[in-house]
Amino acid sequence: MKDKINADMCKHINEPDDKFCSHRCIRFTLEAEDKLIQPGHMEGYGGYNTRGESYDFTNFYMMHNDKPYIPVVGEFHFSRFAYLQWEEELLKMKAGGVHIVATYIFWNFHEEQEGEFNWSGNLNLRQFVELCGKHELALILRIGPFCHGEVRNGGLPDWLFNYAFEVRSNDEGYLFYAKRFYQEITRQIEGCFYQDGGPIIGIQLENEYMHAGAPMDSWGYSQDKYISSGRDGKEHMELLRRIAENAGMKPMFYTATAWGKAAVPAHGTLPMLAGYAYTPWVPNQPPSGEYLFRDLHLNPAEEVDYDSKQYPAAYCELAGGMQVSYHARPVVDADSVEAMTIVKLANGSNMVGYYMYHGGSNPIGCKTYMNERGLPKVTYDYQAPLGEFGRIGESYDRIRSLSMFLEAYGEQLAPMGCVVSEDQLTIAPENTLDLRWSVRQRSGAGFLFINNYQDHIQMPARDIRLELLTSQGNAIFPYEEGTMQLNSGKAVILPFHLDLGGIKLISATVQPLTKFQVKEELTAVFYAHEGMTPEYVIDASSVASVQMTAGTVREQDGKYVLHPVAGKNDGFSVSTMDGKVIRIVTLTREEALQSYLFELGGEKRLVISSSHIYQQNEQLISTSVGQSEFEVSIYPAPERITAPEYTIISRMQQQQWFVTYTLQVCVYQPEVEINYPKEHAASLKINTCWPEQVHDLFVEIDYEGDVAAAYIHQQLLTDHIQYGHTWNIGLKQSRHLLHDHALRLLITPLRKGKTEHFVNQAYVERFHGVELGRFEHIRIVPHYRVALKFS
Repeated sequence: MKDKINADMCKHINEPDDKFCSHRCIRFTLEAEDKLIQPGHMEGYGGYNTRGESYDFTNFYMMHNDKPYIPVVGEFHFSRFAYLQWEEELLKMKAGGVHIVATYIFWNFHEEQEGEFNWSGNLNLRQFVELCGKHELALILRIGPFCHGEVRNGGLPDWLFNYAFEVRSNDEGYLFYAKRFYQEITRQIEGCFYQDGGPIIGIQLENEYMHAGAPMDSWGYSQDKYISSGRDGKEHMELLRRIAENAGMKPMFYTATAWGKAAVPAHGTLPMLAGYAYTPWVPNQPPSGEYLFRDLHLNPAEEVDYDSKQYPAAYCELAGGMQVSYHARPVVDADSVEAMTIVKLANGSNMVGYYMYHGGSNPIGCKTYMNERGLPKVTYDYQAPLGEFGRIGESYDRIRSLSMFLEAYGEQLAPMGCVVSEDQLTIAPENTLDLRWSVRQRSGAGFLFINNYQDHIQMPARDIRLELLTSQGNAIFPYEEGTMQLNSGKAVILPFHLDLGGIKLISATVQPLTKFQVKEELTAVFYAHEGMTPEYVIDASSVASVQMTAGTVREQDGKYVLHPVAGKNDGFSVSTMDGKVIRIVTLTREEALQSYLFELGGEKRLVISSSHIYQQNEQLISTSVGQSEFEVSIYPAPERITAPEYTIISRMQQQQWFVTYTLQVCVYQPEVEINYPKEHAASLKINTCWPEQVHDLFVEIDYEGDVAAAYIHQQLLTDHIQYGHTWNIGLKQSRHLLHDHALRLLITPLRKGKTEHFVNQAYVERFHGVELGRFEHIRIVPHYRVALKFS
C-alpha cells in the first residue's frame, strides 16, 4: 500500500493554547500506512561469498546478511592516487564510514596508445581490488567504456577517434575495441568477485548513457564539439552487459547512472541517482531543489527511465564536493554535504554514495595531459572529504557521524516509509520563511528530519516546536515548555517512539549517533546540536530506575523527562523492569564530530579525539595536523595502551566512563628555505630528513592570482585554480624528489582591467590594467603520527 497523507493532516498553530503557551508550533497527525516491502526488479541479484555472507535486495532497500542495510559508498579513483598510499587511504575511508568503494577504470589511462595496456604502478587495478578485499570494503567497478569523470574525452582514448565508427553506439567497429578493453579488465580481476571470496559486488556499465556526453578534447579545434551522449538506448546497455559477461565478468548485479532519463535495463541493474547543488554546468545557478523534502521512491526528483517503485532509491553521486573549473569556481562547504545527506535519507534514499569521497591527481600522459578542457591539468581534489594528497576535510567528520548513525539504526530506518506533509510540497528553494521538515516512520515510530540549509541562500536561525500525533502517542519537540533553536545552515535527525534496548524513547531533542554492546549492556550515544537543550522523554512503564550524574530528572504522567548535561564526562543509566541496564551518553556536537567506533581488543570501543584516527590491525593510528599534543578518549577503557618511544603519555584521566590519554610528541619545525626569484614565483628547498613522529608535511599557500602550478625539477606535481581557499600540497608522495630538487611555485596573475582585441595581419591582444599575482603566505605544516597499541 502507498503512504497516505490527507489534506487536513498538517496544521500550523499560531494561537496560544494550554500546552504551547505563545509559541508558534507545527502539529502533524501521522496516519501514513506502513511501506509495503516487495521483491522488486532486483530480486535474485544478490548472492553469497565463501564465508557465508550475503547481499540481496527488496524494492525499497538493500540487505546485507539478511538484514535491511543502508550502506555508504565512497568514490575513490585508484589511478588518481599514489599506489604506495592506497592502503592508508582505504583505511581512512573505512574509518570515515565508507562500506562500499566505487572507482572508475579510465580506458585512456590504461591504453593511451593503441594496443599498449598499462596496469602497473598507480594503474594496478588488481592491487587496488585486493586491498579492498583485505580490509573488507565491498567494491563497485565503473568500467565504462565511457566514464567521464572530468577526464579527457570522458575516458575514451584519443586514437579511438582516428577510426570512422561512432563511439557510444552499437557500431561493430566501436564494439570490437570495447570488447577488447573489457577482456583486459577481466584478466586483472579474475577471482575477485564476491561469490569467489573477493570484494567486487557490482559493475557499472557506461555512464549517463543517453543523457550526457563530454568535450571531445581529441578534436582540438572547437570548444563546442562534444562526444555523443549515445543513441541506441537500452539495447546498447544490454549489449555491453553481454560483452562483459562473455568476457568473464560475473558481478551479483550491475548499476547504471539513471538521472536525466538515462538508459536503464529492465532487470538486474540498480538505477543510481545524483545530487549536486553547486554545478559549474548551470550558468548563474539559482538555488537548487536538492534540499527540499520529497518521496524519492514514489516521485524521483527528475524524470527517469524506470519504474522507481520497483527499486531502492540509491545514490552514487551525492556531491562530496565539486571540481573547480576555470570559468566556474564554486565552494562546497561541509554544511551542504551534511544537509543534503540528511534530506536524501529523509526522502527515502537507502544507499548513500559520495562523488567524490576521495580526490586525487590526474596522471600525465605520454603525449598530453589527461584533464578535460577548462579544468586543472593535474589536480582533482574536488574539495572532497579526503583530498588530493590525503588532506582530511571538514565534511569527512560530518559523513562519518551520519554513517555511524546508519550502522546503528539503518536496520530500523531502511523499511520506514517517507511521510511528507502537503505544505512541504509547495515550498520553493528560494523560500526562507517556512520550516522544512519530514518524517520516516513505521507503525508510528521513526525519525523526524529538519533542514535549515539551502544552497546560494542564507537561511535564518529559527525557534521551532513540533508535535507528532502518532498511533503510539504524541511526540513533542521539545516536550517541556518553549522552543528549540535550529541554527542557520543546519540539519538534524531526531527520534520518536524508538525502541532502545527495551525502553521506549518517546522523543528526544538530541541526534542519535551510535549504539553498541559493552559487557552485555547497551550503550546508546546521542549528541546535542547547538541551540537545542538536550531532552529525553522515556516511557516510564518499563523503567525501574534512572541514575544521572549531572542534569535533572522528572517523572510526570507516566513519563521520565530528562535534561542531562552534554559532554562525554557525564551520562545517565536506565534500569528496566527485567533487569537490563541501558547507558546513555549525550555528547556535544564537537565531540560527536570527533567520534569513531572501532572493534579493538575484542569489543566495540568509542574513540573521541581532536586528531584523526584510523585502525590498522589492533592499532589506532592517530594523525594530528600541526598539533604536537592531543587527547584520545576511549570507552570502554582498555586495560593498557602503549605508544612509540617518541611519544609521551603525559597524563591519563579516568572519567565516569571514558579514559582520556594526553599524548605528546616533540615539536618539529620544518626546515625550509624560501626564495622569490620574481613576484609571481617561489622556490622552496625543504629538508626531507623528517623525524619519525612526522608522517607528512603539507605546504599551505595563500596567494592572490588566477591560477598556479607546482613543479619539482621538470615535473608538474599539481596545479590550482584560485577559488578563495588555501592551496594544500602534501609532500610525502614526492619526498624522494625533494631530496635533490626544490619545489617551485608559479602564479599566473589575475588581470583587472580591459583587454583590447583586433586583427593586424594576425590576432593581437593588448591588456590595459593591472596584473595581480603574489604570495600572501607560505607555511609548512607537519602532520604528526602516533600508533597506539592495545593490550
